[in-house]
Amino acid sequence: MRASLPEGDYVQLQISDSGPGMTPEVQARIFDPFFSTKRNGRGLGLPVVQGVVRTHGGTIDVQSTPGQGTTFQILLPCEKGTASSTQIPVPEAARIIPRAGTILVVEDEDILRSAVSKMLRNRGYSIFEANDGQKAIATVRDFKDDLDLILLDVTLPGVISSREIVEEVQRTRAGLKIILTSAYGKEDVAPAFAGVGIEHFIRKPFVIADLMGLVRSVLSAP
Repeated sequence: MRASLPEGDYVQLQISDSGPGMTPEVQARIFDPFFSTKRNGRGLGLPVVQGVVRTHGGTIDVQSTPGQGTTFQILLPCEKGTASSTQIPVPEAARIIPRAGTILVVEDEDILRSAVSKMLRNRGYSIFEANDGQKAIATVRDFKDDLDLILLDVTLPGVISSREIVEEVQRTRAGLKIILTSAYGKEDVAPAFAGVGIEHFIRKPFVIADLMGLVRSVLSAP
């Protein structure tokens, strides 16, 4: 059942597949944080998508039948007002968003990493992406002088932990700012980073506006 929306004009985005579909029991839980039907899943992709859609005043609905595929439908409100035919064109140079900084996004959830990276790019940030600790450390070593900030997921696959990434950063580029992110609370992850001086943290699933505010605050701090 889709939540009621205020009257107005909406853009509809519909995505369908021909996969195995979902039972009603699974459908009822797909937006719950940490719920996943995958063996190695985190259960955060759809809750984050739902959070982004709601932040923009829209809704997301799912319809699925076992053996008959799944359809997601997203409604987003249209911007109020219409464009004027006499609007003065903006010069191409004026449309370019000034560089706001370079961020390394370290996140193994592909959907979440891609979504966050795209939103940061749209706001003028240059982005590197890494889906595990090995790639993150390689990026830090190769581009340590270019990076301004690392958005670092606490729990990563592979043999290199997030703490090891932090320690490598402190060895190779002391002072590089880091924001930790996790589905667990700050008090739960703090013991794993005791002694390395991490101050900044945001819990998943987060609202994009909150992340952007934290990023700006961290980058503007001395």
